[in-house]
Amino acid sequence: MIKLQNVSKYYSSNNVIALGLRKVNLELHRNEFVAIVGESGSGKTTLLNVISGIDSYEDGEMYINGEETSYFSVSDMENYRKKYVAFVFQNYNLIDSYTVLQNVEAPLILSGYPKDQIRKRATEIITKVGLKDHINHKATKLSGGQKQRVVIARALAKDCPIIAADEPTGNLDSKSAQQIIELLREISKEKLVIIVTHDFSQVAEYATRKIRIYDGEIVEDLQLKKVEKLDLPTIPDEDHQIKFRDYLLISLRNLLAVPKKTMLMLLVFTFFSFFIAMAYGAYQLSMEEVNYNYNYQFTNTNPNRIVVRKTDNSAFTQDELDALADETLVADVVSFDYVLDHDATLQSSVNFNMELDGLFLPLDLITEDDLSYGRMPLTENEIVVAMNSSVLANHSEDLLNIIYETNDGLRDYTDLYNYKIVGLVDLDKLVVSPDSYFDNFFLVNEEAWENLRVKYYSSFSDTLRFVSNSEIKYLYFSTYMMITIDNTIGDDTIRVSSSYYDGSCTGICTQEGSLYQVDYYVNNEYSDFTIEYDSSLYYYEGYHMNQTTFDEIFYSEIYQVSLLTDTNVGVSNLIRSLQRETDDTLGLKYKILYPYDSTTSNDFEGLVLLMMNIGFIVLIAVTLIGSTLITYIIFRAIINTKLHDYAIFRTIGANKKVIRSFIYLENLFIVFLSYAFLVIGSLALPRTLVEDTALEALKVYSFGNYLVFFVLLTLMSLFISRKYNNRIFRETVQTTLKTDMG
Repeated sequence: MIKLQNVSKYYSSNNVIALGLRKVNLELHRNEFVAIVGESGSGKTTLLNVISGIDSYEDGEMYINGEETSYFSVSDMENYRKKYVAFVFQNYNLIDSYTVLQNVEAPLILSGYPKDQIRKRATEIITKVGLKDHINHKATKLSGGQKQRVVIARALAKDCPIIAADEPTGNLDSKSAQQIIELLREISKEKLVIIVTHDFSQVAEYATRKIRIYDGEIVEDLQLKKVEKLDLPTIPDEDHQIKFRDYLLISLRNLLAVPKKTMLMLLVFTFFSFFIAMAYGAYQLSMEEVNYNYNYQFTNTNPNRIVVRKTDNSAFTQDELDALADETLVADVVSFDYVLDHDATLQSSVNFNMELDGLFLPLDLITEDDLSYGRMPLTENEIVVAMNSSVLANHSEDLLNIIYETNDGLRDYTDLYNYKIVGLVDLDKLVVSPDSYFDNFFLVNEEAWENLRVKYYSSFSDTLRFVSNSEIKYLYFSTYMMITIDNTIGDDTIRVSSSYYDGSCTGICTQEGSLYQVDYYVNNEYSDFTIEYDSSLYYYEGYHMNQTTFDEIFYSEIYQVSLLTDTNVGVSNLIRSLQRETDDTLGLKYKILYPYDSTTSNDFEGLVLLMMNIGFIVLIAVTLIGSTLITYIIFRAIINTKLHDYAIFRTIGANKKVIRSFIYLENLFIVFLSYAFLVIGSLALPRTLVEDTALEALKVYSFGNYLVFFVLLTLMSLFISRKYNNRIFRETVQTTLKTDMG
């Protein structure tokens, strides 16, 4: 039973109070077919709206099965409409973008109807109202009579104990009107049917009760037919729970039903998401570049170089080296990579004013097709020089086929380290960044690289300890100390300058004892070892030994390598991948050093880094907030065009929580698609195309960066959804529908 006791309703507009209902007293029961009549503006529609819960009242009390409703919240009243009321409107209030089938399915989905029965029941109801041939037609393609049949089919699908019909025949011809009234009568068994009509004659044959409204008051209440008056059933809430998959279904259906609006929303969100992606990527890129500086440990701090050791300090196997070579971005794996850190100056043997400063690189980083001038080296004394294109164009003839001597303080007065430039290559062809500290690179073949390995070899602890008669001497191997192979020297013997000898030495003086090699990787002892002090050698000429001694002391196992990448974009991703690589026995397998970032810093540099971090965080925040607000403004304009649809959802059983969920999910679908487009686009962009451009910021993303970016987009979407949701529920359903009609 529905009971109204002294219910009054007022409207306020422009500080003017208008009466809607005045002290209405009324009881309504199931099995009644109630016709509410009255002149236009008399309050009959207002009464129907209050009874059906789509409008509020100010005074009095309305009872539903004896329960007071004056204290009902918006959620409580929505729950009442969802369980008890089905609507038939004069203006149809169909979801125009939906088909007939989708309009009828909607209340079934919202009521938690079994998924496998929804389509079957909706089809049966549509057939019952005579619209089977129009089942897949959009609502906008139907005539007025057909639309009203869909409305009735939707009410049938909802299967509620109350049917509220507001002028259901007002826009129809007499024949269609009669068919609609007969349909309503047919579905009214054991229900409370309330019809607001301006023409009582249309329902006189079926009405069991007539209520006349005048100036907001009931002036006539006639029982036309005697019926058994029944109370409304008690419907538990758990029978009407919508499932999560149904939230997804309707949200996706809402998007697909209006493809043009959805595409516009997707384009807008993708456009502004792109700016967020660029800002966040620029921040990541800056963190890779901000620390570029001279490095105390590595001379070659090129951003394309990654130094790799094993965590247990053991030597690399060939399989491990091959696996590193197969890693994404890796162009070359350089063994004995300490050679990369020895800079050299080549001085022309023809023109002593012409010098080239640079670092050595393996020749296999280029092919003959990469050469700008000349040819590839054929012997260990021939080299290719990489330099800027502008220098190549102006000085190629001056450089080619000229012999250069190394001028690094380690000249051994032989032709072994005199190089002839036979080829020139543009620096852009190399896997080195143009930001490198050195402008030139000397590319040498395998034989020359082996010579450099011998020349520049230094153990990682930098020292050997020689013990003789309790006297300890240290032989230092620094980056500026040369090793010379001299096979005239005996085994287990090192010859050095007499400046190492304590006392006077003419010719060659000897000391015998034990040599201890303790470095980063090994701990060896060599007994019966001899040190020869040669007065003819200078200090800078370093250490001389035969090949056998060198091979015994200076191991050929590979304990450290440098990976040279084919681009400096995304190097951080490769580093993180290597750092995560594990071994069954070792756990984490590799220790990674990145010379480009492993720099010393002072307080000023730290302050600069802090300020740059703050600046980029502010940039990201401003970009995120600005993009969110602009996107919200555009989304609001688009979603406002769907406000009518959300109001209809509220009339057929969707409460505040459900509508909120629809909007959140619809916007999250947009986020997923936008995110997918941006990720696929950034991954598909060729590195060579974006390097040294603004789009390079899109190529530095790791898995973690992509995750953070997704979180930023999601937060952006949630803010927009929440902001809009707050607007939707400021008005009652009736106000929203009336505003939209106006």
